[in-house]
Amino acid sequence: MKLHIKPIVALVDEKIDITVTELEPRAKLKIIASMHFPWAVSEKYESFAWFTADSNGHVDLSKQKPDSGTYDYIDPMGLIASLRKIHSEGGNIAHNISIDENIFIDIVCESEQERECVRIERMFKLPELKRQLITDEFKGELFYTANAKHQTIIMLGGSDGQLSALSLMAGPLASRGFNVLTVGYFNEEGLPKKLEEIPLEYFEKVFDWVKNNPLTQGSKIYVHGTSKGGELALLLASRYNVISKVAVSAPHAYCFQALDGLMAGRNVSSWSNGGKSLPFIPVDNNIFYEHQRNCAEKNISFGLATTYNESVERARNREDARIRIENAHANLLLIAGHQDNVWNTYDACIEIMSILKKTNYKYRYELLDYKDLGHSLPIPYIIPLSETLNIKMGLGMFTCGGTLKGNSYGQFDSWQKTIEFFMN
Repeated sequence: MKLHIKPIVALVDEKIDITVTELEPRAKLKIIASMHFPWAVSEKYESFAWFTADSNGHVDLSKQKPDSGTYDYIDPMGLIASLRKIHSEGGNIAHNISIDENIFIDIVCESEQERECVRIERMFKLPELKRQLITDEFKGELFYTANAKHQTIIMLGGSDGQLSALSLMAGPLASRGFNVLTVGYFNEEGLPKKLEEIPLEYFEKVFDWVKNNPLTQGSKIYVHGTSKGGELALLLASRYNVISKVAVSAPHAYCFQALDGLMAGRNVSSWSNGGKSLPFIPVDNNIFYEHQRNCAEKNISFGLATTYNESVERARNREDARIRIENAHANLLLIAGHQDNVWNTYDACIEIMSILKKTNYKYRYELLDYKDLGHSLPIPYIIPLSETLNIKMGLGMFTCGGTLKGNSYGQFDSWQKTIEFFMN
């Protein structure tokens, strides 16, 4: 038996090919993948799949569906996508995130009396990538290489407010030759604790910094936003003409009420301008609690999409709260999953596309929509999908939506097209 894996060392968002040769024809083969995160060594993840060798004694994961295992479709990255936590000492992989160390994954093959193991290395960034913290004008971090070939991308995260988590995406993206500037806008020292009435003027400091910093001087400004960060990215593009490209994953078409914990907080907007709350869609907690109870009674998972959908439908100020994206001067890339269960992003993106068409928007715009994609990270193979597909919460099980296969495919495909969008 010989195990072939290419490449052994790669960026964490890249695919690998796994093949096994020199097996007996029709032999049964078990392949196991196991890993842990360098910042959470007590949390171990594992996946497995059984295969039957072909008449030549070969198993090729890019061509064969497993007989059984933690995934059930053809995908060379199926073992990586289907990693599940098998050991925990109460750690939280969202804490103490660091991209300074690489991930190692052991791929073990077992067939009758034979056993072979190969360790692969997954990098969050190339060795030549540099980083610069910004703490005075705003809270952020620049990821760059000495000879960056492309423009500067401002990266905005979602409702958790964790600046460190953005490094998981910034590292691989900057390794392609971009300047990537992650920007925190709440839940960091010196910033608002909660996502409420965040002043848009704060981002003017970011734009000025990009324009004047020697590392980014003269660069066009691109923006990448995820979830609430997608809402923010579209809002900024609608008001600041310095932005020339925007890619948003799971965005919305409206400004919403401030968030506090799982659902709506104070009766103010998430965003402000000139010291005043921007018009917003109120989020009705009663819709959520009723939906959660109904799902618990039926023993099915719950989410927030129903709450946001009904809140928009009930709102009497929809037009006031709508983001005027038709006023932007930027090329737009929208990414949405039909099964997003955090909010109704697909409906929102369809509405945005309709408005852009109706107003004869003169810049490029495109919607990437995926039937079985939920509300997952924009980048593939970094955090196991098992961490987001179903989460025990309160009365039942919370899900971000979508299937294992659909999320894995949607993440990879949209991420590759996002890179192409920013490059071209």
